[in-house]
Amino acid sequence: MSTKETSPHRFSACLRWWVLCIAVSYAFLGAPTMAMAQGKAPTCNNPRDAADAVFKWQLVKEPRMDWAAACLEREGRSQAQLEGLAKKIRTVYDAHGAFVVMDEIPSDPEYVDDKLNPIVVPHEALPDVVVAKKGERWVWTKESLDHVERYYEEVGAVVKIADRLPAFFHDVKVLRVALWQYLALVLLVALGLVVRKIIAAVVASRIKALTEKLQQEWPSKIVEVIASPVALALTAIVLRIGYPQLLLPVDWSKALAALVRVLITISILWALYRSVDLLTARLAEKAETTESKLDDQLIPLLRKTLKVLVVVVGTLVVLQNLDFDVTTLFASVSIGGLALGLAAKDALANLFGSISIFVDNPFQIGDWINVAGKDGTVEEVGFRSTRIRTFYDSVLVMPNATVANANIDNYGLRQFRRCFVTLGLTYDTTPEQMQAFVEGVRAIIKANPLTRKDAYEVHMSGFGDSALEVMVYFFFECETWTEELEARHNIFLEFMRLARDLGVGFAFPTQSLHIESSAKPTDKSLPPPLPSDDLKAIVAAYGPKGERSRPRGIKITKSQYVPDEKADRGSTDEDG
Repeated sequence: MSTKETSPHRFSACLRWWVLCIAVSYAFLGAPTMAMAQGKAPTCNNPRDAADAVFKWQLVKEPRMDWAAACLEREGRSQAQLEGLAKKIRTVYDAHGAFVVMDEIPSDPEYVDDKLNPIVVPHEALPDVVVAKKGERWVWTKESLDHVERYYEEVGAVVKIADRLPAFFHDVKVLRVALWQYLALVLLVALGLVVRKIIAAVVASRIKALTEKLQQEWPSKIVEVIASPVALALTAIVLRIGYPQLLLPVDWSKALAALVRVLITISILWALYRSVDLLTARLAEKAETTESKLDDQLIPLLRKTLKVLVVVVGTLVVLQNLDFDVTTLFASVSIGGLALGLAAKDALANLFGSISIFVDNPFQIGDWINVAGKDGTVEEVGFRSTRIRTFYDSVLVMPNATVANANIDNYGLRQFRRCFVTLGLTYDTTPEQMQAFVEGVRAIIKANPLTRKDAYEVHMSGFGDSALEVMVYFFFECETWTEELEARHNIFLEFMRLARDLGVGFAFPTQSLHIESSAKPTDKSLPPPLPSDDLKAIVAAYGPKGERSRPRGIKITKSQYVPDEKADRGSTDEDG
């Protein structure tokens, strides 16, 4: 099996053992212990004394069962039966993990509850087992003792089976837990795994049938997301049903109760966490069908926000299930909020920067931008930083606070791409040739399908040091940089062909050196200029639909050796 396939199982196993260790450590290290001190016989004159007597006198070094049963309402029961009931009360409370905190039970002999009844419930886990005032004494009532008998019958079924085991399984104890109880815990976990496998097989078959019926994949994806969390919850439920039957000590029962709560909470949060990926994947599919890139930019932020929210809320719920005071935690966070804010001011600035970028929307994913002097394509906008793919194919990570405060030049929003170039003709160009060249360039621009026809300027702009300068200013209407470069290439070739046909040359920086000598001068007479009619014909030939017009460039070869995906965009097969 591959690593990818085993990772979720390893994670699940590690998670279970980690939670088990936390819960057990909490129960054994954090749970207060009962008093073991010796003292006088219980007086049963207040609720705390009556409740405490049952547990206190069973936990001393030499148990006093007569004193433990002193505050039980007799009502036709013998002393031996009352002492047996005292043991059953402790067993039932231990099995339910109901640790009675005596300091929370009132010690006022005249205590009454909200309904003015002299009744106290020792633990909310067993609400129908109460201590009430009968005459001048506080006692465990007859009705409560009847409920204890019923609870004991419910949790004592496994014990009846365990009593048939050899004494070895009862005598060997580790941390006050008998060997048979350890074996029963192992069987509970194994039973949970078996139940998980059975339910998984049944659900898988039903989902397969549903997928084939609906002709959609979403049912199987949902099951894939929640399968492991549900399996964890099922194991916890089996453990919750089974551990009260084992009559474990109260600290063990309390630890297992905490473990069950934490496991169920984690299974729910785990399912929610994995559902975030499923939800955002579905939203991403819909975003791909839209023209706007705003939703593509929002989905990564939404995914991260939801996951952080699930983790934060889940941590608080788990802490609450472990009986931590979450309110005190919030108070501590509030007190340290100022110091945290000062320490994390850059992180907060980046967070607000990301919010500003999203609200203002100065760019979208895939736009070519220039920010702080850096060019590149936007790949991702996160909580802390924006990632830009540069033209060196490196990734530039820029803090959002810097991006939000910088001047951003968004090339991706351009409708037209400017081309500004100065052409230099040699000084032997005649005025007629200059005018013909200027008009020919205008004709070339007008004939090109990728140029803007309502805004272009072509004029002789000055006398340079070594050339007659012609300013050419116009715009391309292209979607990509590659298309712009191809259009520039083709139109510059047109300029070269025009200059050749008009008999003018492009100048380059030169200096003339005159040396006086006796050498015989040579004849450097210029060729005669073309007649005006010929110049007009050449200019018209480069205009729209002119016979010399090549707006899509010159082809020396049929393919021009461009990449395959661009071959379909080529020009005509004509060559000049």
